[in-house]
Amino acid sequence: MKNENILVNKNMLINPNSDIIYSSSVGVGTDNDEVRLILFNKRLISNGENIEIVNESNTQIILSKTTALKLKELLDEHLE
Repeated sequence: MKNENILVNKNMLINPNSDIIYSSSVGVGTDNDEVRLILFNKRLISNGENIEIVNESNTQIILSKTTALKLKELLDEHLE
């Protein structure tokens, strides 16, 4: 069987040679609003639609644009 990119969801793929070390999701609103933390040893591949890669190291924090804005608002309120 040929190695292929691993589909996480319609916007995210993981290199098939990656080893996922840890994965976690935290909801910040509705069911579709979550912060997803994925630790692995290769780069994440994005098709560029509705996804922002915050950190390009082995630790990836994945946010949808809506979630990123909501999280920023929550942090801004907390830090004021």
